[in-house]
Amino acid sequence: MFKNLLFLVLLLIVCSLGWYLFYPREQAASLGARPSRAEADSFSRKLEQLAAAEKGRSANSVELRQSELNAYVEHELAPLFPKGLEQVEIQLHQGLISGTSRINFDTLETGDGKPNPLLSALLRGEHRLDVVASVKTQNRTGAYEVSKVLLDQREIPKPLVDLLIQKYVVPNYPAAKPNTPFPLPYNIDRADILPGKMVVYQVPR
Repeated sequence: MFKNLLFLVLLLIVCSLGWYLFYPREQAASLGARPSRAEADSFSRKLEQLAAAEKGRSANSVELRQSELNAYVEHELAPLFPKGLEQVEIQLHQGLISGTSRINFDTLETGDGKPNPLLSALLRGEHRLDVVASVKTQNRTGAYEVSKVLLDQREIPKPLVDLLIQKYVVPNYPAAKPNTPFPLPYNIDRADILPGKMVVYQVPR
């Protein structure tokens, strides 16, 4: 069933983090201790619960813990990441999602398959990438906005961030553009992003 599930929130590459939690795998690693298989399975069961409740006639809420999310990312989603992206770790904050990863720009392909001279000149080799994005959901609709991107702990100027998203994210995931509303699946009305967890609320149609 969950061959159709993919990681929410790359939010850039990682910016779709919030996006991937809600969208099918076909559409769209931790830097610390290895997340457990048991927590990944727990996250999968909660996704199954959301899918099963989609046709229900009563309201429902499901709590998704950060540790479960990271386990699911490593055990289920990491094999689907593009070559050059690894060690993705997600943190949930009040209304924010942040992601950390190791990214190798020498092996990471642009989404449209065409090299960009500016990116090729500025971004070479392996780096640590940190992304922070605000996420808003209401009335069965979600949207995110990238608030900060750091490369090796140095903030990247917004024009370069926009170029990264345009070259690496949008061609493969056109619906994952920042500041662009997208419908939430499974009759999800909203998702509250809280420190260390996300609470998802379903409502009947």
